[in-house]
Amino acid sequence: MTDSFADLAGRAARVLPGGVTHAARAYSPPLYVARSEGSHKWLVDGSVLVDYTMGHGALLLGHAHPAVVAAVREQVGRGTHHGANHPLEVQWAEQIVAMVDSVDEVRFTASGTEAAMLALRVARAATGRDVVVKFDGHFHGWSDAVSVNLVDGEPCTATGVPAAQLETTTVLRAGDVEGLRAMLDTGRVAAVVFEGSGAHYGREPLPQGFATTLRAECDRAGALLIIDEVVTGFRVATGGMQSLLGIRPDLSMFGKVMAGGLPGGGLGGRRDLMELLASTIEHPGTFNANPLTASAGIATLVICASGAPQDAAAETAAQLEAGWRDVLQRHGVGGAVWRLVSIIHMRLDDPAAHAALAGRMREEGVDLLHTSAFVSAVHTEDDVAASVAALERALRPSP
Repeated sequence: MTDSFADLAGRAARVLPGGVTHAARAYSPPLYVARSEGSHKWLVDGSVLVDYTMGHGALLLGHAHPAVVAAVREQVGRGTHHGANHPLEVQWAEQIVAMVDSVDEVRFTASGTEAAMLALRVARAATGRDVVVKFDGHFHGWSDAVSVNLVDGEPCTATGVPAAQLETTTVLRAGDVEGLRAMLDTGRVAAVVFEGSGAHYGREPLPQGFATTLRAECDRAGALLIIDEVVTGFRVATGGMQSLLGIRPDLSMFGKVMAGGLPGGGLGGRRDLMELLASTIEHPGTFNANPLTASAGIATLVICASGAPQDAAAETAAQLEAGWRDVLQRHGVGGAVWRLVSIIHMRLDDPAAHAALAGRMREEGVDLLHTSAFVSAVHTEDDVAASVAALERALRPSP
């Protein structure tokens, strides 16, 4: 650990729980970034990493994209919070509606977690029912209502979440059609919520055809279908994961790419459902659609609307996927590399080697999110070559 890292880590430990602001950043040794641009980030000690965390998936256009920087810089001088309606919120919503077929109206939030909270409230208000069905491992933020998964096959709430939450949140395994039908047949289910990519943005892919089954079963039972597009929205396609699955959800949760790398989220869906927010559902939020985030969101989505950034990222990701898979095969390392458009996942069969992989890759100049890579539209062939070489070195036995 360098002196600059050690000093910051010591200071952080005194004022931040665990020394971090997000559990996924609890690296050992710790990592502190001074600046980011394009596909790279520069650490406080002067070293440089090829970055595949990309703002936890928020930066399809890469760090500090000139159009986004210009839009935010211009808006800062005009005000960061008007405490009133403003033209940018209208333009931002219009852009989303134009890109996602299932969305008639949008209500903005300050994060993807808030978008999930709002989606469940709208679903319950619309149906008059209380129960929500989610799937094991599918992540929808950290609110109580969705902080439920299966442990050893049994539903369990996260630490600090009352066990009573299980009375209104049912968790099933993805692909369990019989369990889904049995739950829907109770007539108590307001909504079924799922990651269209499968759990953890595709680390556990959705069973083939399951999304279509969800749509049909929700229609049969009068429950709403909610898709979580916080990670996949505008990244995997201009119309999101739902366009690749060929389904039309009732409500869609957004975040990350839609906000251009600034804090923000949103809920979009059918007009009759969204109009409940204009009548019976109260939804405040100091930073909803704040002008600064709106400016970044618009600048990003206008560029993404052509589909060119998604195509560029996917093409580069395909090269990286092939390169990493080749490394595993040549070294005789058990594991797998797979891809969802521009999101790559890697798994090593040896648990210890897998647990150490992200740290070893950072040592070799490549930053992953766990063992996944969010490839951007600005990653280059040189980045791919460097990242393949980094995996070669990372897999060598330690001296």
